Amino acid sequence: MAIDSPSSKRPDRALVVVAHGTDNPSGQATVTWLRDRVAELLPDVHVVDAYVDVQRPRLEEIVDSLVRQQCRTVLVPALLSTGYHVEVDIARAVEQSELVTATPPLGPHPILAAILQDRLLAAGVIPDGPVVLAAAGSSRPSGVAAVWRQAELLAELRSGPVTAAFLSAAEPGVQDALDAAGGRVAVASYLLGHGAFHDRLRRHDVVVSEPIGADPRLAELVRERYSRGKLSQ
Repeated sequence: MAIDSPSSKRPDRALVVVAHGTDNPSGQATVTWLRDRVAELLPDVHVVDAYVDVQRPRLEEIVDSLVRQQCRTVLVPALLSTGYHVEVDIARAVEQSELVTATPPLGPHPILAAILQDRLLAAGVIPDGPVVLAAAGSSRPSGVAAVWRQAELLAELRSGPVTAAFLSAAEPGVQDALDAAGGRVAVASYLLGHGAFHDRLRRHDVVVSEPIGADPRLAELVRERYSRGKLSQ
């Protein structure tokens, strides 16, 4: 599979924004926006997107093409915590060549906490109200721990309690967390963009904030991850 480059010569450095993939056009647009915004921030780097599920191009296809071109490549997971895709899919891609390295996922991080807080405020959630941070979920303890850490970071920006909950694979589930919180609890959507998981959150009879979405701070976080990963090559 050939990789289109903005110049006539082969790229010598690449950043791959690795996303999960979704059938939702709005969710797809979020990753496309992120790729393009990061490319603007790093004009000397070949920036492409790749997916571990649902969409194409698949991660292994992109990495294979870049390795054949002898391009030093940094994989930046556009994922909000570690888990199977980070520990298996992305780790397997790194093993393919010494030219390939990977950074940690985007979360947990204070920048994400700031975006989440802004989404809650935009939804009309008062700063001292209880919040459930709802994540996709992971069967891996490291992924669960990462979400709880993000809940702690969000709690540092709020005066009310924040608890983590999961849409799949881990406990507590979102409804259980809502029941336990009681009162005028709201949900912070800890998802990158719109898709099936966010649709499920909106079925709950509470205020649900928008996903993280196309936020310039997210692109800056990808650039930060890339800069650190490049140094390790």
